[in-house]
Amino acid sequence: MSHSMAMPTLRRELAAVRAELATYGASTALGALRTYMQREGLSPEEIDAAGRLLRRIVAEHPELSLQRWRVRLVGQCTTSWLANAVAALAWCDGLLLEVSEAGFDVAMQDAIELAQTDPQAQPHFVCLVPWLRSFDCTNAEAAQARADFEASYWRGVWEQLGATRARLIQVGYDSTNVGPAGFHLSGTCGTSALIGRLNEALRRDLPAGAYFVDLPLVAGEMGRRAFYDARRFVWTKQPFSEAGCSTLAAHIAAGTRALLTGPKKVLVLDLDNTVWGGVVGETGPLDVDLGETPAGESFRNFQHYVKSLAARGVVLAVASKNDPADARGPFESNPGMVLRLADIAAFEASWSPKAESLERIARTLGLGLDSFVFFDDNPAEREHIRQALPQVAVVPVPAEPADYVRALEAGLWFETVRITDEDQQRVKHYQAEPQRQLLRDQTKSLEDYLASLEMAGLAGDVTGADLARVVQLLGKTNQFNLTTRRHTAEEVCRLLAVSRSIGFTLRLADRFGDYGLIAVVLATPQASSGDSDVLVIDSWLMSCRVIGRTVEHFIMDELVRRARDQGFQQLVGTYAPTGKNSLVEELYPSLGFRPLPVVAGAAERRYVLDIDRPVAFSTQVRSIASNEVEMIRIAPSHERSENPSP
Repeated sequence: MSHSMAMPTLRRELAAVRAELATYGASTALGALRTYMQREGLSPEEIDAAGRLLRRIVAEHPELSLQRWRVRLVGQCTTSWLANAVAALAWCDGLLLEVSEAGFDVAMQDAIELAQTDPQAQPHFVCLVPWLRSFDCTNAEAAQARADFEASYWRGVWEQLGATRARLIQVGYDSTNVGPAGFHLSGTCGTSALIGRLNEALRRDLPAGAYFVDLPLVAGEMGRRAFYDARRFVWTKQPFSEAGCSTLAAHIAAGTRALLTGPKKVLVLDLDNTVWGGVVGETGPLDVDLGETPAGESFRNFQHYVKSLAARGVVLAVASKNDPADARGPFESNPGMVLRLADIAAFEASWSPKAESLERIARTLGLGLDSFVFFDDNPAEREHIRQALPQVAVVPVPAEPADYVRALEAGLWFETVRITDEDQQRVKHYQAEPQRQLLRDQTKSLEDYLASLEMAGLAGDVTGADLARVVQLLGKTNQFNLTTRRHTAEEVCRLLAVSRSIGFTLRLADRFGDYGLIAVVLATPQASSGDSDVLVIDSWLMSCRVIGRTVEHFIMDELVRRARDQGFQQLVGTYAPTGKNSLVEELYPSLGFRPLPVVAGAAERRYVLDIDRPVAFSTQVRSIASNEVEMIRIAPSHERSENPSP
């Protein structure tokens, strides 16, 4: 979109949002602004203007009930335009950020002040944006010394921020040009060598759980001539062009999402002219384009990339307007196919609207639509999903199939801090979910169905090996999460270090496969000294994959047993309502807890359970001991009968 065309559209759209604000209020206006932001091809000017309006609405309307996340930008360069774009692009994905900025080049001072700030007012995220203004390294030794100095400075900043609850997003170093050493020598004794050593040191020493934005990689993807603007830096001390600023902001926004909720879980694919070339209903399964033509090679490359996403834990689904037999044909008989039906966890082929197909897929997988990414070559279908299901991320698919991979990567929907064993096993679980649904349909009652699942659970202490998965669950689990406290690894360790604290995880399997580590409980004595007969549940969360299967009763039995062994007489639990955890609003009362007096003005509700008398909860989960851990590796679903019976 050209600048001359974008600006009138921008003015009209933002004027409409302001009219919504004046007539219907801030919440409606934010909804309209998000709809506007989800359009394809927004210019950097539009993103910046939308961000400015968004930040003003958020600042002027503290009464908004939406969950807000505070982000602090700390830069050795100007970050004003960056702040607007970060806010706008995060809101496009449903994250409402309050973005503030530190002063120019005062990272250490700002970190010290943040550490002394009331924890309730501290930012949830701190994003550090370094910038080198001089490159006087003429040899490898000088480059190493400069890298050591700069890295030491940031380690000191990280140490100060360690006293806060903020999660860290660290942007790497980069340069706008190759430097005086020239292209040949720069990699050994010039600018490139310095940048490489700096970023290597930052990555190596980065605190656990932090997110790193590889700036040379980001700038290189766009091209440095387009990403940077030397004139802008001279005038404003911001080195990024308008387009570069928007691109960097997208990566920072993706970092907040990766730290907060983790990557998107499901990639939903169209088939015709998306997974293969042509329309299978017209050509037949063997004549779709997957051959040695440039287009055929492009479709196969896309399939290879999608399959690699599945290998790291992204669940694949299909939503195609097609006859079911035609849609499955290439998977079953075309030797050029890289993807196979076994790779697809949910397969929807029908002539119904695709929004209905996505809703059925969500029900089949037991996942929220906000964890979906939709890839379809048809712009009309993409717009249909944007309007009908705004919580679904929609890929702006280009006309050229050779660019499909780049378009999918550009959305940053699958960015993550780490890939755990459970992530890699997730696909197997969801591929077995249709078989669980079939079993559910064949049984007469919920109780019979749960019994026939043959669930086995292993409760164990939180160990160092589990810590990454525990922090991941704390960061991204929203529906079954009583308090949604987003603890870092260090905070989890501090909680567990409290005398008589209790922390355990739950691994679960059933007859169709292994769910992996799916639940976490953290609890500490009410008195800080540990000398108390009241145990307070700090965090209790569970994967949405096992909701409604009496797993919560199994967990409660385990918690009560451990609490009694430690000499506690009461359990106190808190329910802190959010926009997504209404599912567990009545959990504590359903488990026999009685309400405690409500604190005036507080949204949280507290409950207490006496455990000095027998308490037992009915569960269909069989407990296994640690020496039976191999029993939890139950045979995968494809080794069982196609039509399991209870």
